[in-house]
Amino acid sequence: MPILAAIPRRTLLVSVNPDGSWSGADEGTPGAEDADLRFEISGEEGRGVLLAYASLDGRLAAADHGGATQGEAQAFAADAFGIEAQEWGG
Repeated sequence: MPILAAIPRRTLLVSVNPDGSWSGADEGTPGAEDADLRFEISGEEGRGVLLAYASLDGRLAAADHGGATQGEAQAFAADAFGIEAQEWGG
């Protein structure tokens, strides 16, 4: 699948759960820590896209989120991780 947009490195505050899953966190969340992640949107407009994200050091499980368009994937990244539209490189 062609890469439509990527953020090679972004530091994000995350909360790691006992089962190894993780999510974005807010300041003051108990146990929250900084992690460097790579975000990538791949696929084809109109045929579906995939937002994939993983920690650069491999300590956090990789995850993804599917959507119909690049705009939907970017909107999910904004809601879930606070990523602004201008952060994406094509």
